[in-house]
Amino acid sequence: MPKIAKLITGEWVDPITRLPNLEFAQHVMEELKNSGEVFHVLHVRLKFKAQSDDARNFVLSRVSSVIKHSVRIPKDFVCKINDNDFCIVIHGISENELNKISNRIKDSLQYLLLTYGSEKIQVDCEIDITTVGGA
Repeated sequence: MPKIAKLITGEWVDPITRLPNLEFAQHVMEELKNSGEVFHVLHVRLKFKAQSDDARNFVLSRVSSVIKHSVRIPKDFVCKINDNDFCIVIHGISENELNKISNRIKDSLQYLLLTYGSEKIQVDCEIDITTVGGA
């Protein structure tokens, strides 16, 4: 099946966040490794406690929105890669700008207090930055 068809049919789309999923991210990473351009990959690991799957899904949906608003869509892209993990692929920026984006995401999530029913949910995260490409 062609790549675009997998996105259109939803095969490469996370059902909760509507972002590209782990399989898509893995495919893209393989392509980027052989690229002459340098790409930065931010691995965002969320930490939060939710009392139900519905509350968890609500948090993931809201966090995905915060992350998308912190990057340069469509130039950069965001993927939902694991239970509470996202990856962001960014290119064409300095290390200083990259750190600003990472800090903006951390700060935005730290100050995000979500309410689901009577449940108050605080979100924290860790962000690791690696580079790929430049071959």
